[in-house]
Amino acid sequence: MAPSASFRSLRADGEASAVKEPSAYTPRSTNGTSGNANGHANGVRNGVDAIDARLASASLNGKTNGAPHQEDEFLKLPSPQQDILLLHGPRQKYSLERSKDIPELQGDNEILVQVLAIGLNPVDWKGADYGFGQPSYPWVNGRDFAGIVVKASKSSSRVEQGDVVFGPSTDYRDIRKAAYREYVVTTDYNVARVPQDVSVKNGAAIGVAFTGALVALGVSLGVDFNVTKGGSPAGPDILRQVRHLPSRDVPEDIRSEVFDGILISERPQQDEWLAIWGANTTTGRFALQLAKLAGLRVACIADLAKGGQRLSELGADFMVDKHDPQRAVEILRAITGHKLRLGIDCTGKETAENLQQVLQSDTATTKSHLVGLTGLPKEAAPNVVHHKIPIKLFHESPAFGEAEMQWLEELLVLNKLKLPEVEIAEGGLAGINSALDRLRSGTLSGKRIVVPVGNESRITSPPSTPQTNGNDGLLHSGEDLSYHEAINSDPDRIKFAYWVPNVSGGLVISKIPQRTHWDLKSNIRYAKTAERVGFEYALSQIRFMAGYGAENQHEPVSLSQALLSKTEKLKLIAALLPGPWNPAVAAKQIASIDHYCDGRVAVNVVSGWFKLEFTSIGQWWLDHAERYHRSREFIECLKGIWTEEKFTYRGDFYQFHDYTLKPKPLSWPGRPHPGIFQGGNSNDAQENAGHVSDYYFMNGNTLEGFQTQIASVREKAKAAGREGQVKFALNGFVICRETGEEAHRVLAEIQGKADAEAVEGFRQQVQNAGGSASNKSGMWANSKFEDLVQYNDGFKTKLIGTKEQIAERIMLLKSLGVDILLTAFLHYEEEIELFGKEVMPLVRELEKQGRGKNEMFEVERTGDVYRKK
Repeated sequence: MAPSASFRSLRADGEASAVKEPSAYTPRSTNGTSGNANGHANGVRNGVDAIDARLASASLNGKTNGAPHQEDEFLKLPSPQQDILLLHGPRQKYSLERSKDIPELQGDNEILVQVLAIGLNPVDWKGADYGFGQPSYPWVNGRDFAGIVVKASKSSSRVEQGDVVFGPSTDYRDIRKAAYREYVVTTDYNVARVPQDVSVKNGAAIGVAFTGALVALGVSLGVDFNVTKGGSPAGPDILRQVRHLPSRDVPEDIRSEVFDGILISERPQQDEWLAIWGANTTTGRFALQLAKLAGLRVACIADLAKGGQRLSELGADFMVDKHDPQRAVEILRAITGHKLRLGIDCTGKETAENLQQVLQSDTATTKSHLVGLTGLPKEAAPNVVHHKIPIKLFHESPAFGEAEMQWLEELLVLNKLKLPEVEIAEGGLAGINSALDRLRSGTLSGKRIVVPVGNESRITSPPSTPQTNGNDGLLHSGEDLSYHEAINSDPDRIKFAYWVPNVSGGLVISKIPQRTHWDLKSNIRYAKTAERVGFEYALSQIRFMAGYGAENQHEPVSLSQALLSKTEKLKLIAALLPGPWNPAVAAKQIASIDHYCDGRVAVNVVSGWFKLEFTSIGQWWLDHAERYHRSREFIECLKGIWTEEKFTYRGDFYQFHDYTLKPKPLSWPGRPHPGIFQGGNSNDAQENAGHVSDYYFMNGNTLEGFQTQIASVREKAKAAGREGQVKFALNGFVICRETGEEAHRVLAEIQGKADAEAVEGFRQQVQNAGGSASNKSGMWANSKFEDLVQYNDGFKTKLIGTKEQIAERIMLLKSLGVDILLTAFLHYEEEIELFGKEVMPLVRELEKQGRGKNEMFEVERTGDVYRKK
């Protein structure tokens, strides 16, 4: 086996030994390795060349030259994410889809590779067009890749984290192993390391073609590579190796080919002829070279005008032009003395039939053998045995795969193989459809198309946090949660939450530009950032219809589950709307999610204020008191289903009869079930909070308004026998700037650029709803136009100013009884992190000084900001 120093590696310790936790390495070129469909040809080519140039300078003999890895932008690893190319049905184009999960490793030999380049194969378009090789839809295809090992296997291996590798995906039934994605799973025995003088782009063009040629020769035809010519390293005797495998370890559909395909007595002899029809294919060229290494004479049938010179350079003993197939048959018979026994067809059924004519014999004492890579004649001619290559041996048999890849590495290090010519395609993953069209046309002969993979945005906007290894062993950015743990160590702290922007339009009803996005990938980024800088909760809001500029809405329960799967400590509060949700369905959903995330899910029961949102989907529109009555029953049912062995309930809206839920959600002292939040300003809302809710959500208000609400809910809880059991959460919109004047200029701009039509529509809906409360004090009943630009009266919470001013005001809110502060921002892209780094530490420092406990003291210091004017 070639020494480790012969291969490219980006191991962080600068040594050629195993490295389990390198700090940072991944190619992301600024010169065009972009997944953007609008990439330019020259930029893409430069990007691929940059891969090779930077790898050459970054890893010589496993050591670093020049600047350390972390100072090279090419080697920085962004937060792992997954862009993926999906096929949704036969004869369709592949579609680029984003934010798919990074596949999980399952076996001890599995590794995770971040893909740098993809080699395209004819099967990638043939499978898509004719519906084979896709067990179901949607599906991921792609056979050849080259990239960097970002997660090593658990077993001892020649392949380590940081190694630059290439390999084929022969296990087409395992979608994790398909190459059309940014992160691919494979096994350590199914990849080869890239030697120092082999380019990454050339590596991406080797795998399937080499493997197919080797299996065809070594297993189907029985060629022995243990004795080689020309000073080449000895290879494996593959046939003998696989026939020593227990039959149970060989898939049933290839057992006959493996154990009974060719007799030992019929194995090729030195200087025997082999014919390759379609020798200009990449597989054909590899088969030619391997056969020559084993001492065979090779006749090639191909388009000689296009590839004859190359075949001659690769060692062809004889060449026949393919354009007159019958003439080619006659010539082959004459050249081989009518004794040709071995043939490989790389083209299709018709050419395989032609080759069979040369092989057939009525008088031969030994059988002839025909391997069809893409098809075979309908019937075998006399004394001709048909073979389909048992390619799956490569991934099913670790010993076989390892032997093949070790020998391939040695051949490459010693320059014993001439590699395919490569043509670089434009457009990254999004450009693969166009590149496959070129393969369909048949105009590309003797070359492999290679597609660089990357995302330009990750270069121009690198993460600002250091690289770390996450709990899953992957290299991550921003998942070191030590800051989160340190800043939330005081049990008497006020906690921070943020509104999840799962609806479009941002968190203000304004035409001011907002760097806030509603898509899943952005929300994952916000969640991971928020968790890292100390946020403990996030609230996914609910909308069934567009309103006040929010044209698009993601459903909150499913989005919450998605965010929970990408975080470790953040708790997600998923909004539920009685009416559309039945409590049995909601209880089941949340109980399951609770298990998935180790108890980090909660619910916010929304009574509803938007009449059209109910009537448009066939739900009854109830008056204000009835909506809250239904919500109360809904919460009582959730609690009962979650905590009682057999739940029976007879209410006005819901009835249950000995209903049993299993599994129930997780529970522990102080947390018998997922937390239940509920909001509203009206007396009905406060009654619900006092009797059944765990947290009462409040909108922005005056000092007197906060004091009255909190006192009222506490009184109602005490009357219900729940004194001290209701906590309080408050909505607030944060504008933190260097000066108070600057913060208020931003506020004025937000309100000045308000979407007047949308705000007015919102005002009419919510104030009608709020005014229908019995005491005329429902949500937004007293809100002005400028307040409604932030749709939960967030401006009234006065978190607008310098970081010091905001921290002081938070101390007042805490002293009033606020347990959780629910924040929203104009620019989520940067302001979540800013709040965690700038405001939270000041809050914690004030808490250490004893602030936030004495209401009278805090009101005296800060109360004027909030007093009713």
